[in-house]
Amino acid sequence: MTKYKLDKLALVVTVMALPALTMTGCVTVKDYYQEYFGMDKSTREVTGYYEHVDSKIYRNTLVVPEGLDNPGTNQELVVPQVNAKSLHGPLGEAVDVRPPTAPYRSDMGIHTQWIDGEAIVWFERNGSHGIQSEDDAWMLLASVLKHMNIGVGKIAPGQYLLTTISRDFTEFGKPYDATDADVGLKKYNQIYQIRVGRNSDGSLGIASKLIGSMTSLSSGKGMEDLLDMIEQERFAMGFANNIIHEIDAKQHEAEADPDNLVVSLGKDHNRHQAIIVEAPFETTNAILEGLFDKCGWKVLKHSVSKALYDVEVQDNTDNWTNVHGRRLLDINTGKYKIRVGIHQKKYSSITFYNEKDNPIPDQEISRLYPGFADVLVEEFKSYSGAQAVKVQAN
Repeated sequence: MTKYKLDKLALVVTVMALPALTMTGCVTVKDYYQEYFGMDKSTREVTGYYEHVDSKIYRNTLVVPEGLDNPGTNQELVVPQVNAKSLHGPLGEAVDVRPPTAPYRSDMGIHTQWIDGEAIVWFERNGSHGIQSEDDAWMLLASVLKHMNIGVGKIAPGQYLLTTISRDFTEFGKPYDATDADVGLKKYNQIYQIRVGRNSDGSLGIASKLIGSMTSLSSGKGMEDLLDMIEQERFAMGFANNIIHEIDAKQHEAEADPDNLVVSLGKDHNRHQAIIVEAPFETTNAILEGLFDKCGWKVLKHSVSKALYDVEVQDNTDNWTNVHGRRLLDINTGKYKIRVGIHQKKYSSITFYNEKDNPIPDQEISRLYPGFADVLVEEFKSYSGAQAVKVQAN
């Protein structure tokens, strides 16, 4: 089996932004509609259908045939008459039914918790995270924010306390990118206050609090949208969960063998022909975000939660890429779904599917493999040598 090795892979990996995608026509129309008729909040509703609110209770008109007894009744099951004016709180379309963001727990001994208006990332004492002091947590936080492309606006002198500069987020506390704009997601331009400290029993944590938020459409048009406490909790918890995801990613990147990267053909957990990368899932997934553009493949959609890329190979020129010379990426034109999976618990698998979500035949993957492995190795090299920025508490 042919294998490609990469010498001296750097331990620090930075994430490149996805190439900017042109907004589709339907997204543009939706933005214009909301601009003139108000922001669409239908995603906060159960179904969007409220015909039941006009329902009335009528007298029982059940006709019982002669010779049969009337069915039994239970007064406890009678629907009481309720005066809508006596009810307090939001009703119907005004009810936000979106679930709160669930707290995340990492197998490294880290978890999130919502307490008194702050989302806190706790470092458990028996965890494998290696964070033992305020300085450890502070330096880790600085690195994580840099990795998430969130700038630091102000650091409180003599304290482990900082305020971020404004940054666009999705409604789940994830940093907003070009892919989110392409599908028309709303922007939430927000500022967070973050502090490192301990609770009464000495446990160490990183606490995040949302202190400013402005809502706009994907087009940039500002909209009126006051966030209630439930929404503030959802944003802050999402932000804290993303801190843990970044910590997980950094930890797994450090576990990659710095002397060799092996890319080979094999079978994924579904027994489909796949390209196997002997590097952690988080690292490989981050590398792919900048890889497809260099291949000349257009990213149509990207799902972070599913590790799924929808790409399009548009013409014959897209089959070529220039990496230390001209090398052929032997793949047919068309649309593909590319999934990244965990292989044998510590490695990664990259599986190609056609537009109908059927796996690509083995012989086609075998043709693609040599050139794709070359490009993947070169992309790992291009990420090497990144410098971490040290942010100190004064």
